[in-house]
Amino acid sequence: MAIEHVEPARCTLWQFHERFGDEPTAESCKELISSIQRHGQRHPVLGRKLARAPGAKIELIYGGRRLFAATQLGVDLLVDVRELDNREAIVEMEIENRLRTDISPYERGLSYRRWLNVRLFSSQSELAKELSVSEAQISRLLRYADLPAAVVGAFATVQSIREEWAVALAKACQDPTRRAGVLRRSREVSKAEPRQPPQVVFRRLISGGGTGARAPSRLHDEVVKTRSGKPIYRIAVRAKTIHFIVPRDELPECALHELKLQLTSILELINDTSANTRMTYAGRANQVDEYESSVGCVNAN
Repeated sequence: MAIEHVEPARCTLWQFHERFGDEPTAESCKELISSIQRHGQRHPVLGRKLARAPGAKIELIYGGRRLFAATQLGVDLLVDVRELDNREAIVEMEIENRLRTDISPYERGLSYRRWLNVRLFSSQSELAKELSVSEAQISRLLRYADLPAAVVGAFATVQSIREEWAVALAKACQDPTRRAGVLRRSREVSKAEPRQPPQVVFRRLISGGGTGARAPSRLHDEVVKTRSGKPIYRIAVRAKTIHFIVPRDELPECALHELKLQLTSILELINDTSANTRMTYAGRANQVDEYESSVGCVNAN
């Protein structure tokens, strides 16, 4: 390993550098440029020498934003120059980039697909082993690479596309009966101004719901009231969770303990897929109705 001072003009980015459609700009690199100007470059980038490239002698494995900043400032770039083959370079790049939030799952998915397509790795299993991640994670991220450009363009940024959304949308686009509808809605959403929140975009693409910016009413919080019309608790539906919200001073310990038992019993029954359990659950639902009427300490009246 050798740290060298290299003129930016002598550097070029590696073909597998993890950037897709997000070229650095003076605005996006403003803080980095200011930091290097004031304190110098604290962390070197990684590169390797190119023996057959007269115009560019160092190929950067990672460090595109630092290269841009050094070019803007007219200063040399600190480069950790090593001898690496492509697979070794990929591992080093993944270690550097794994915890960075500015590299989206979409970019990672496209990278994984490219590496597999050019046979740098023979299989998803081999790729997962080299990167020390699970095969399931590789498979999930590869679903991003299956998304048509129109679907990606429906979201304001690729960073806003969640993994579970990519899986669902890729599956929908592979269904001949749904693909045309998803693509049509994607083009419609991409033209909307202002751009819609990512949750709204996903629901619109996957379900064909309305194009308005408001979420469907089924996702609104539900206020549960007593028979006399007084609110006693609220049900809040989020992306993956449901929250039961009760005023703390109106829920004695005896009621909290009983509610825990009831909720645990119901969820255990739901998770059991047997026919007998489903019948038992229906009976349990009646018991809950009776409980609501009989336990006076829960009622806010």
